[in-house]
Amino acid sequence: MIGVTGTKSHMTEVAPWEDEGRSDRLFIHFDVEGHFLKLDTFIQTAESAREIIAAIDQTFFKGELKYELIVLPPDDGSFLTKFGVLVAAGTAAFGILNTDIGAAYVEGLTGKAPVEWAKELGQDHRVRVQDAYEMIEPREEPSQETTQPTPPSPTSTKSESDQAACRTSAKIIVAMARGVLEKETDELNRIGMNVGNLFDALDARAKFYSACIKDSDVSRIGFTPDDEFPIPRKSFPERAQKPTPPDIEEDPSEWAVAIESIYVTSPNWDEEDQKTRQWKGKDQIRRDCYFVIEDAEFWGLVKVKSLHVEVLDNLKVQWAYQIKEGRPKNRRVLRVLEFNGDKLADPLMPDAIRAVLGSFSAMSAPRGEPTLFDDRD
Repeated sequence: MIGVTGTKSHMTEVAPWEDEGRSDRLFIHFDVEGHFLKLDTFIQTAESAREIIAAIDQTFFKGELKYELIVLPPDDGSFLTKFGVLVAAGTAAFGILNTDIGAAYVEGLTGKAPVEWAKELGQDHRVRVQDAYEMIEPREEPSQETTQPTPPSPTSTKSESDQAACRTSAKIIVAMARGVLEKETDELNRIGMNVGNLFDALDARAKFYSACIKDSDVSRIGFTPDDEFPIPRKSFPERAQKPTPPDIEEDPSEWAVAIESIYVTSPNWDEEDQKTRQWKGKDQIRRDCYFVIEDAEFWGLVKVKSLHVEVLDNLKVQWAYQIKEGRPKNRRVLRVLEFNGDKLADPLMPDAIRAVLGSFSAMSAPRGEPTLFDDRD
């Protein structure tokens, strides 16, 4: 269920399960000038958050989580999305905490050790039991013939315990999803996102920040309801880089990175179609080359038609490739630096490149004329 308002009031319609003590919330906070957000940005970022939670769910919880999306009313100068996660059975959390791999990922993504989550469960349970006692105490002044309140039944206590377990499970999944969105790419790589469906979580993360790039009104992103925005706009492009598919990661060839000027002989302006038909052009020594463009900021400019397109477009790019049998292969444009002489962006720094590619070698752009011995792609 989705409820959207445009006022400061907190009279938002709330799903019935929110009061059951089995849920937690993932906040996505957009720093924008007004109290509105473009529909495309909202839809893509919300869907990306859903995909991240689904990937974590499939990897660690066997698809047993249930969750719905609710939108809180925005305050002026921000737009706040609340992603509610309801857990129907809390035993899933303890299954993941009791495995070495699961415990490592929980700690890596949430920053809290499994023992801390276990303590939180105990505290949550005690608070809820105390609330149960307070609910049955008389509200009026007791008469002289007072009777002691009846303690909660074992069934009631068990129900409270189940709710506490579910709420802790929800908190864990929300903290893991927030970690995927908030942590630096190199930190996620150190944690290792090659288990189960976590590659899909990284792919959804890239789409999340790509949507933010395309919306020029979004200046920063935060993940609390407070005015804290740790992700500035300048960090969006690096986070929007598509992760390397597992089959490509298995290639032992190291990536080489260079800045080079090329001109395009056959473009492909459909971002999603690049795997089927790559861009074609000629490099600085007039060799034919095929490549894909992974720069989300560039594609954002394409979408809003901000590029000056010519018959043969000239690009200055920072791209990566692998050397196989003496020839560059698998060319990936990480950043489009210039388009037909207009500056678009600065090159990625080495740390940002390592976060995308892993180890790499910096190469100089080739110079000189091609020879009869130069192979063509």
